[in-house]
Amino acid sequence: MNNILGFAAITLIATASQADIIKCVFTEPFIDSTYSMAQQTLTYSAFTGDDKPELTVVKNVSFQIKAAGEFELVAKDGSVLQKISLNNKGSDGMSDRNYPYEVQDKGMAGMANSGWGGCSSNFLKASEDTDSK
Repeated sequence: MNNILGFAAITLIATASQADIIKCVFTEPFIDSTYSMAQQTLTYSAFTGDDKPELTVVKNVSFQIKAAGEFELVAKDGSVLQKISLNNKGSDGMSDRNYPYEVQDKGMAGMANSGWGGCSSNFLKASEDTDSK
């Protein structure tokens, strides 16, 4: 049993460590976030109706594995910016897409729905919800 749990943990860690870029989407307000493991930056793109999104870049953000399938993006001061779960329950709140990661954002103030959204990565993409059609 321990071997199975160990293999599952290694598989999840390997999947997460391959996720060079994690992109999350939120609604109300319309905000995307992009985390780069290589650069250790979390970039927020806020869409306010203008042609160009308003960008906010947070530097020195670490990716921390908390448990199997549970991760946090942590700022240099130790504050948790995002809690990410690899549970295939992520949602952008508007489309029929299913995201492999569910995220709660704690970094941007004023987000509706307590900042819940969905994320995909280089290796785990969002898929269309075939049950709702």
